[in-house]
Amino acid sequence: MRVLLNVKPKSQLFPIPMVMGCEGTSCSMLLNYYNKKVDATTIMRNWPTHSDNPQKGYVGNHFLIKFGYHQTIFPNVLALFLNKYDNDIVDGTGTELKDLEKIIESGHPVVIYHTTLGQSPVKKMFKIGNKKKEFVTNIHVTLLIGFDEHYYYYIDPLWKQFKGKMIFPALWPSNSQVIKIQKNKMQESYNKPGKMCIFKKKYNYFLNIMS
Repeated sequence: MRVLLNVKPKSQLFPIPMVMGCEGTSCSMLLNYYNKKVDATTIMRNWPTHSDNPQKGYVGNHFLIKFGYHQTIFPNVLALFLNKYDNDIVDGTGTELKDLEKIIESGHPVVIYHTTLGQSPVKKMFKIGNKKKEFVTNIHVTLLIGFDEHYYYYIDPLWKQFKGKMIFPALWPSNSQVIKIQKNKMQESYNKPGKMCIFKKKYNYFLNIMS
């Protein structure tokens, strides 16, 4: 069986290059899928921010790399913010990939945090307030839209794949942004950063998965 949702790709590099804008762009694709007309810049202009803790708000500026900081925003605060546009959006952190398949099969894409292009996880210590905490630093946020027996399929807001192999920056939106990755590779890529994800809480599949 193969499931592939029809989601319109967006690029974080078009029309304005947002080097660190994968979270906002992926969430915009999710909301647009549900006919919520919210663009990535609107999300990133208004979401909560924090000086160094992504569990409290976005760290840094989505236009620039802020070296020495874990520059992202975690689902616990981002999903809550997205309720402004759709109050069924929830933080699904901890959900297994197998259960995300059930959500996709029900017709719902999932925002996921995983290592860039399925790379091996790279851990690093970051200063959070007066303490240090270890995170997987090479994370990226994409939109999981499909699966089959051997692969997962996701829309990458930053990269596109040519002929299933060569990777290029997604300078403009295209279907080439749909990237396939072997299931066992995605397993590590998604699990090691903490099984972080965001999806729409609706219908009985959510109750069955989370019970």
